[in-house]
Amino acid sequence: MKETLKKLMKDYLEANGYDLSEEKMDDLVDEYESMQTFTELEDGSFEMVTGNTYDEVSDWIRHKAIWWI
Repeated sequence: MKETLKKLMKDYLEANGYDLSEEKMDDLVDEYESMQTFTELEDGSFEMVTGNTYDEVSDWIRHKAIWWI
């Protein structure tokens, strides 16, 4: 899930003219994930149940005021 989320964020940011370092992308993904809800699946893995759509991710990025990027 983390790589999918990272790609989603990176695609959105690049489409809007931002080019983040790998380290900043990781920090952004970690911060976003820390605010979401996960559920444990039968196989022991976890699935994010909130914030997992393009609209939710892009809204969060827009509202974050990403001046530090």
